[in-house]
Order: sequence, then C-alpha cells, then structure tokens
Amino acid sequence: MKLGHLAVILFAEVAACSGKVALRHRPRRDAVHHYVLTMRYSRDDAPIVASVARTDQVWTIYYTQLGRFTDRRGAGSEVSLQIDSAQLQPSGADPDLSPMNGATILAFLDGRGQLQRTEPDTFPGLTHDMVLRLRAIAAAVAPWFPEEPVEPGDAWTVTTPAPLEVLEMSGQDSSKLQLHATLNALQKSVNDWIADVGINGQLPTDETRVTTSLGALPARLSGTMIGRYTFSLPRSVMIFEELSVRLTLVTDAPMVGRDTVLSRLVTQTTIRLQ
Repeated sequence: MKLGHLAVILFAEVAACSGKVALRHRPRRDAVHHYVLTMRYSRDDAPIVASVARTDQVWTIYYTQLGRFTDRRGAGSEVSLQIDSAQLQPSGADPDLSPMNGATILAFLDGRGQLQRTEPDTFPGLTHDMVLRLRAIAAAVAPWFPEEPVEPGDAWTVTTPAPLEVLEMSGQDSSKLQLHATLNALQKSVNDWIADVGINGQLPTDETRVTTSLGALPARLSGTMIGRYTFSLPRSVMIFEELSVRLTLVTDAPMVGRDTVLSRLVTQTTIRLQ
C-alpha cells in the first residue's frame, strides 16, 4: 500500500474516533477508473417553441478517468476524462457520434472536491449536445464535500454551478445552485470506507428569453435537482451517482397568456464505476 493511500485511511480513522470524519478529495495520481453514464432525457415543448412536441432520448457513454495530479498538501487535484464510446437512442435519430470517441476534458478540483474549472473551453468537431454530455461527465467527478468534519445525519450547503441542462434550456451558464447535501451513512469494510451522500437543490428563478414562432418571448426558468452518490474515501473515487433534474420554462407574454408553459425538461442520470 502506498504511503499516501495509508495516510488518507489513518486520517479518516483518527477523525472517526471523535465521531466526525473530514471528507476530502485526494485522487491517486495515475489511478485509472472506467465508468458508464446513462442519461434518460425527456423534453416537452409548446408548438410555438418546436415543431416536435416531445423528444425522448437515452445517452450511454463509456469513459475513462485518470488521476493526473494531486497536491501533496491537499490543495487540489487534476483528473482527465476521456470518452471511449457513446450511443444514443432512438437509433432512428442517431447522429454520428464518432467525433466523441477520444474526446478528453480536464477537471480541476480543490481539496474538498469542489469543481474549480474545466479545460478546454471549446471542442472543435463536437456538436452542442455532445459538449454538454462531456461537461456533465466532468461535473460528476465533484463530490462537493464540506469544510468541517461530519458524521451520519449531518448536512451542509454549498453553492455550485447550475446543472448543464440550464444552459440547454436558457442559453445561460451563469446560474448558481444552492446544493444541500446530507451524509446518509458511512459504510465501512475491510478494504474500503464509503460515504453515502444525498443531495438536493432548487434553482433560483432565472429570467431569460426564448425564441418562438411569435418572436423572442420573456420567460422564467425554474427547476429542482435531487439525487445521491457513494464515494470511496481511501481511494477518492466516485462509485455510483444518480441524479434527477427537472426544469420548466414559463412565460407571461400577453400574446400567449399568463403562466403558459413553453418547455419542460426531465433528465435522469446514473454513473457507475465498472
């Protein structure tokens, strides 16, 4: 066992003696992990927004995570995520996803696993939908741990970027989400110690404009996010994550009436360590 790996376990053991555990993100350099992401996507649009009233899709993406750098003082880390293959159903509407194969995004996180930024900013050759899926993979790396040690039943709140579905619905990526997390359990075994965390958040109402057949209409975007994840503390790796996002676009434009729903979007995403 490597010294750095042992240090994480001993640190957690000491914290546990006081009834609290300091949750930290220390991915091992050069550690390789393989994942599969499944996203079920459903969107309903009013006739003035889109000619197709309902869109249902299922994305399946296999990708590899590599630990590139971890600061020895725990200040932060860098991981790369590379797509191995991607599939989209229904097959009848399946675009050419081959440009996604080999696409790589870098995620930079602080010592608590809070996502600081991603690189690069642009991905030539990829469509907007493809880029959103790639960034969703990067966002899923972050466990968003608290500063203070916690024990099962404790909760904390952090401010995170809004789900990427917000960018798809409103075209804006500056929204923030107050994410509430609860440590449901610490599951201990001989070789592992797993944090089970529940998460939920409500997106603040955001004013935007939506392109319709009647022209650009003012609209309000609101939504919720709920899910849970399990995270290995000694290995600093996400084991499983499930997330449900629900967004609604509503307009009060006089030409269509008060509280008219323009669009609804629901995504259900699971990520599993293989």
